Amino acid sequence: MGGDGGRAPSARGRGGSAEPGDAEPAAGSVRLKFPFLIVSAGEPSGDRLGADLLAALRARGVSFQAAGIGGPKLRSAGLDTIVPMESIAVMGFASVLGRLSEIRGARRALLRLLAAHPDAVFLPIDSPGLHLGLSRAAKRRGHRVVYYVCPQIWAWGRGRIRRLREDVDLTLLLFDFESELLAREGVAARWVGHPAGALRAEPGRRAGVKESLGLDPGDRLVALLPGSRRDEVRRHLAPMLDGAARVIAQTGRRVHAAVSDAGQVETARRAPENRALWDALAPLRWSGDAKDLIRGADVAVVASGTATLETAALGVPQVIVYKTGWLNYEIARRLVRVPSIGLANLVAGVRAAPELVQRDANGHRVAAELAKLLTDPAERDAQLRAFAGIPERLGGPGAADRAASALIEFVGSGGTA
Repeated sequence: MGGDGGRAPSARGRGGSAEPGDAEPAAGSVRLKFPFLIVSAGEPSGDRLGADLLAALRARGVSFQAAGIGGPKLRSAGLDTIVPMESIAVMGFASVLGRLSEIRGARRALLRLLAAHPDAVFLPIDSPGLHLGLSRAAKRRGHRVVYYVCPQIWAWGRGRIRRLREDVDLTLLLFDFESELLAREGVAARWVGHPAGALRAEPGRRAGVKESLGLDPGDRLVALLPGSRRDEVRRHLAPMLDGAARVIAQTGRRVHAAVSDAGQVETARRAPENRALWDALAPLRWSGDAKDLIRGADVAVVASGTATLETAALGVPQVIVYKTGWLNYEIARRLVRVPSIGLANLVAGVRAAPELVQRDANGHRVAAELAKLLTDPAERDAQLRAFAGIPERLGGPGAADRAASALIEFVGSGGTA
């Protein structure tokens, strides 16, 4: 499922079948009257993708106005936010019910924005539960629709392919293996690559990160990445804290744990199931870019998602965990059909990193897997070898530039993919 290696194609290709090539240079001004952009990102990863895309457009000299749904990254990139992403970001099927009122309100606000700008290009990013319906509504109103991040049709919901074919003018793909599937179904798509393709192992930076945490270069660091959404952080924090405490007790005092805080840790650590574990471990806290914490780590425990790709690309061995509510899990178990839940394992085409799901995501199991990676060089090396090709499989550097090129070309062609 990882697809062939190599860089993502340039934006000139069609239907995901372009010849390989580097992104077009960012220099130079684009002489093109750009339409109003209506951007919608329903979760943090989409917020980052959207912000990088807007920055890449500006770097090419494109002048534009953009409004819609976004988080802190998109707001910093200049998006006029009509609804804050934080009000609708949820994890799992059942969690949507708790935010249904906010999600409906966001949908109504976006429909009003579409009506106010009849010539706008609609740019939804990921979050198919919200955006497939909005894409249909936008298309029926005569808007051009460029969907950034293909819904995971290879995992579940193959019926959504028809929605892409009918309601979306161009889909920008993160993963090469999606190209053939969509081309076969007649969906206009372009593989632009994943931002993690730009990452590389940087062992020379490990000591500097440890020093910034007050550690010695010889100390070993366990990075804990519980996620970015409130619910996932709360559920993942307990097994991560417990597992880290157990492995530190087993392996010695020169092992330390640091928690990456994307903004939800303070609330999660005060939850009844986490408070005592946090106080007992007293982990270090990292509020900066999670990728920098990973660069300093000897091993990581990572919530399933984009961070598993970043950790793999940065050359740090990891344990992948996934824990959600009972109803979410039972629904997903019946719908999802993939051999692994970790994106790093899926892209590599082999289950190189251990995956601890639901009941297996407990302190005892986390500690056992961490101990192997901390004490057995063969275990570490096997995982790192399996993940060594991930940056190339993700398209190499330049994903945002290629996405910007694809959008510019789409607009320049009058909205035909």
